[in-house]
Amino acid sequence: MIYAILQEIEKKFPEAEVYIEADRVKTKNNYLKTTLKIKKINQLQRIINKLHVNWFLKKLHLPSVRIKPKAVNGCDYYLNAVGFHFSDQWKLSVNQVNKWKETLEAYKKENAKIVFLPQAFGPIQLPNTKNAFEIINKYADLIFPREKVSYNYIKESEIVDMNKVKIKTDFTSFVHGVFPKKYEYLKNEVCVIPNMRMIDKGVVSFENYISFMSQIISCSQKLGKKVYLLCHEGKKDAYLAKDCSAALNGTIEVVEGLNALEIKGLISSAYLVVSSRFHGVASALNSCVPCLATSWSHKYVELFNDYGQKDCVLSLDDVNGSISRVNEFIAISNNAKIREELKVSILDVQNATKKMWIDVWS
Repeated sequence: MIYAILQEIEKKFPEAEVYIEADRVKTKNNYLKTTLKIKKINQLQRIINKLHVNWFLKKLHLPSVRIKPKAVNGCDYYLNAVGFHFSDQWKLSVNQVNKWKETLEAYKKENAKIVFLPQAFGPIQLPNTKNAFEIINKYADLIFPREKVSYNYIKESEIVDMNKVKIKTDFTSFVHGVFPKKYEYLKNEVCVIPNMRMIDKGVVSFENYISFMSQIISCSQKLGKKVYLLCHEGKKDAYLAKDCSAALNGTIEVVEGLNALEIKGLISSAYLVVSSRFHGVASALNSCVPCLATSWSHKYVELFNDYGQKDCVLSLDDVNGSISRVNEFIAISNNAKIREELKVSILDVQNATKKMWIDVWS
C-alpha cells in the first residue's frame, strides 16, 4: 500500500516532500523514478516500542510513556492506509483512541486534508470503536471503505456523515513487483501463504490449521506441482510457515526475508496462490494469478467479489471440498480461464482506483 501511495504522489507532485514513519520504505530507490524526500517521524516513539519500555513500566506499576503526536508543519495531505484497524475485532484501547484524536486534531490544525484510503472497517459496537469513529467523523475529509460490508457497518453506526464515505476497492493494482531472480526455479509453481491471524483470531486451532494447510500442500504435490511456503510478513508467520513445512518432514521450502515488492514479484510468477494473508490475495488477483484463500474477516470474500471470483474462500471444516477446489484451480484449462477472467476484471478495478485518486486530489 505504501508503494501505491508513493507512486501516485510522485506522479501528481514530483517535488513533494513525503513524511513517513521510520523504516517503512526500504527499497524506494529501486522503484521510484524520481527523488522523494522521505523523512522519518515518530522515531522516539518507535524506540520506546522497540525496547518494550512501557511493558517494563507496566510490570513496575508505573505510568506508560507516550510521545504526543505532532503534525508536519504546513502539511497538505494526511493519507492514512493502516489497512484494517477500526473494528471491534481489534478491541481498541483508550490510549489508542486518544492517540488517533491527537494525531488527527494536529493535522487538522495544519489545514491538511485527511483521507482514509481504502481499507476494511467495522463492526462498530464496542464503546472505544464508536469513540474512534466519532473522531474520524470529526476530522476526516474522505473515508474509503474497501467494500460494501465495511460501508454498511459505517452507515449502520449512524456516527459518520455518509457524504464523506465512498466505496473503493484495494488500490495496489498499479504496483508492479520486482521478481527476486534467485527464485527463478519457483516460477509457475504453487505459492502457499500462511497467516497467524487465522489462529489468534480464533478461527481455527493451531493443530487444525497446520493439518489443513498440509493437506492442501500434499494435494498440490500429487497433481505434479512444486509447492513453497511464503512468509508474507512478520516473525510469527515465518514460524508458522516452518511448522507447516515440519509437518511434511521439512520437504517444503520456506521463503522469507523478501521486501514488499519482491513478495509481490514472486506471487505474480505463481501458477496458483493459496493465501491466508489478505494482501497475498490482493497481489495474486491484481497480477491475474488464480487464487484461493482461508479467511478470518469479511474482507476476503469481498475482495474476490471485486474481481468477479466466487467460492474462492476455502472451508476449514470441509477439507475434501477444499481439496476438490484446489484440483479445479490446478487443472490447466481452468487455470488459464481464470487468468483471462482476471485480465478483464482488473480493468474495472484500476479504473476505480483512478477515480479514487481524482477524488483525493480534488
